[in-house]
Amino acid sequence: MTYDPSHRPTGQLLQDWAAVMRELQARDVLRTNNNPVGDIAEVIVAAHYGGERGGFSQAGWDVKTPSGERIQVKGIRVTGNGKAGRSLSPIRDSNYDAVVVVVFDETFRVTEGLHIPRAVVEERFAIEQYRNARFIRLTRALRQDPHVETVDLSDAYRRLHDR
Repeated sequence: MTYDPSHRPTGQLLQDWAAVMRELQARDVLRTNNNPVGDIAEVIVAAHYGGERGGFSQAGWDVKTPSGERIQVKGIRVTGNGKAGRSLSPIRDSNYDAVVVVVFDETFRVTEGLHIPRAVVEERFAIEQYRNARFIRLTRALRQDPHVETVDLSDAYRRLHDR
């Protein structure tokens, strides 16, 4: 059975969205009622590395691996509106070892994963003083940097998808 939202009234779609968000929180996928992309990316990265997610009180990293690597997770959902190269959410702290970027398509399938060492982030992306943050842009040059590694997140995504 395929879900077809086109015949449902807007009010019912909003109720469906709220119910889905509550259920994803109950399953420990989401932590807030904000845009779910970041939380979903964190769950996938934590599962991939066998790490644990950080709490809200510590700054700089989102997932700590069993080896102690502190990873800041950035997620982006590409919806076909021409903004695939846009900046990710800001990095305002330097208490991390690497950034892992999770790229989703419109339906939340993972299409790309990148592991970017902190040194590469700091070399390529200056702090924008007026916003006091670094903004990573997903460019061809970044993807081709010899220190940036592609990460296959498909197993972690499948585990999340199937639970």
